[in-house]
Amino acid sequence: NKYNNFIFYVHNFSKFDVVFLYNVLLKANQNKGFEYYNLKPVLRDNNIIKLTVKKKLNINSKNFIKITFLDSLNLLNNSLKNLALDFNVEHKKGLFPYNFVSKNNLNYIGNKPDKFFFNQISDLEYDKIENKDWNLKLNCLTYLESDLRSLLDVMNEFSSKLFINFNTQMTNALTITRLAFNIFFDNYYKIKQIPLINKSYLFNFIKEAFYGGITEVYIPHGHNLVAIDVNSIYPKESMNPLPGLNCVYLESFDQKGLNLDELFGFFLAKIKTNDQYVGLLPIHDKETLICPNGEFIGIWSSEELKFAKEHGYLVTVIKGYNFNKIPSVFKEYVLNLYNLKSNATGSLRTIAKSLLNNLIGRFGLNWLKPITDIVNETKRDYIAATRTINSHKLLSDNKYLLTYNPSISKKICEEHHLDFLKVLEKETNKNIEKHLDIFKDVSIAIPAMVTSYARISMNKIKLFILKNGGKIFYTDTDSLVIDRDSLHLILQFIGNDLGQFKIEHYIKEGFFISNKTYCLVLDNDQIVIKSKGVINSKLTLDDFKNMYFKQQNVIAIKNDTKTLYDKGSVILSTKTVNLNQDVYKKREKIFNKEGLWVDTKPLNFNNFKNT
Repeated sequence: NKYNNFIFYVHNFSKFDVVFLYNVLLKANQNKGFEYYNLKPVLRDNNIIKLTVKKKLNINSKNFIKITFLDSLNLLNNSLKNLALDFNVEHKKGLFPYNFVSKNNLNYIGNKPDKFFFNQISDLEYDKIENKDWNLKLNCLTYLESDLRSLLDVMNEFSSKLFINFNTQMTNALTITRLAFNIFFDNYYKIKQIPLINKSYLFNFIKEAFYGGITEVYIPHGHNLVAIDVNSIYPKESMNPLPGLNCVYLESFDQKGLNLDELFGFFLAKIKTNDQYVGLLPIHDKETLICPNGEFIGIWSSEELKFAKEHGYLVTVIKGYNFNKIPSVFKEYVLNLYNLKSNATGSLRTIAKSLLNNLIGRFGLNWLKPITDIVNETKRDYIAATRTINSHKLLSDNKYLLTYNPSISKKICEEHHLDFLKVLEKETNKNIEKHLDIFKDVSIAIPAMVTSYARISMNKIKLFILKNGGKIFYTDTDSLVIDRDSLHLILQFIGNDLGQFKIEHYIKEGFFISNKTYCLVLDNDQIVIKSKGVINSKLTLDDFKNMYFKQQNVIAIKNDTKTLYDKGSVILSTKTVNLNQDVYKKREKIFNKEGLWVDTKPLNFNNFKNT
């Protein structure tokens, strides 16, 4: 009772601790034969980010006591070890040989386990551990206590800095995006000018123009390179003009289309490219994002269409939504946070950086809040036949934890041979649709426009480098790898200011096998390896040489975690996977006479006739 209304933060709660906790509480309810504990989860991206546990004071009482569990990882997205170092707190995360523990050695006392059993431990850290009379149970308890104290120190420091510097409470938000959102609205948003997008037809149209960053391989191998990236690209681009409150639907029935020069918003357009080396407009193709040449139809921001037209694309605007143009409402927030980040150290710098980078994305949430519910099999099947299910977890016999979109899907109903209109009528009679929970403060037009500005900005620098004889090897959302001879071309763009480039690496040799899969040998012979979905430390330079020069697939290792809510267990293991050397398909590969991949060009794409 003394913890009534307390909030408990658990680091990585969503993917680990909640699995055990939920199972134990469900079993307690089953053993008692009634809902002794009332469990209310909140899910996001298929993970439980909040769990409220309520219990009646006594069986006849109408009053409850409750405690709430939150995932601190959603506020501070880093490992607890790194956070303790960044925040310079008194208690640091300890060291423990996770892989040494088994059900057969829980009472082990003897020589310390081999270094192999520890994760990411240095020789110096390992040497400091006493070798004899190493007690597994005692070390486990010590490790757990240091974990808790470290997290408590970090959260106290985080909470204190937020209150002192931003006059906001940590406990008022579940995620860092919501926290940034609260700070912006409470301290910076003086004149209400952001258009709230809370109509399905408008949201769905603009969503088609909401593309992410471009990640592409241009030249797969090179020597004497340099990697550069932008200082806070999305915050910088959010200071450009934005869509305002006035929105008008426009459509042209003329072959010339709408006058693009007079538009500001999001529009369906016919495109014919002019064979640029760098594709200037993204489209979705087979669940990936490509920037092709050819003829195609899609939806983009007016500003991205104007940029493409300026560089030779033929653009015919058919229809779309035109907004009034307003000065950015984020300028003061961005400049203040960037200045704070640039001049601060330790925890305050980490917090300012996170708040700076996590505001804009919050506006892109679907205006309809997903529903989270514990249901039986019959209701689960009905929901699956009428709606999109975002997450599905088996809790126990005939109990499922679902998160699903509240709106009825005509497509899904038809796939299950249900009459869409009858389903709609049935639920309308029950007033289900009238009680839908919505976000009243979202605007997908904001991040859709900001991300388009960011792509324009990156394409400008790419075209500038190519026009002046430089070479581009690899690009990500806010970074480029170019030949070192081109560095003098962009010195004017390098600096510490917002939106300027900074030099990340000087590279002796680079291998770029696919997007998010590359190996860099730096000038100091340090090797940087990134490969999406597998354990980077298990790959070697020779693996990348074999993939590139010999065109051989290599064996990689990935973590294989199985979460079983019904059994209350998380199975942590690894498995081997085949890393395909020919996986990159976003651009067409160009080979030399010896059959070695040396360059790329945009795919030729045509959906003009089929749309």
